[in-house]
Amino acid sequence: MEPIDLKTAREMVARYKSTRKAVIDGHHGVNDTESTWLPIDKLKEFVNNLPPEATGVRIHFGVHDADHKDAPHQTSVAIVGTVAGKRANEHIDAIQTDHAMAMEGSMLALVNSGRDCPPACPVA
Repeated sequence: MEPIDLKTAREMVARYKSTRKAVIDGHHGVNDTESTWLPIDKLKEFVNNLPPEATGVRIHFGVHDADHKDAPHQTSVAIVGTVAGKRANEHIDAIQTDHAMAMEGSMLALVNSGRDCPPACPVA
């Protein structure tokens, strides 16, 4: 993971909003998610409960179903622990594969979505 400066981060977010989010909003008729908030204590708990063979985490993008209580049809994330694959620099997880090691190592690490914004956005 490489750090980026604030200017670059703001440019990336603005580019997302003006491209991907704009297309999703228009095509699906929603005010789609632009960020997800996770409480730090839950994030620490998640990382601290990963099994010893974990190599990192992967953030998968997904969409809530129509019955979701807070954000129906909204984009969200699932955070999953990864384990080493067979090739150099390969990291696998339970969403990507049925490989037994990924399932065993990652099933404890599946995380529900955080608070998606919108609808749960801070007041400016």
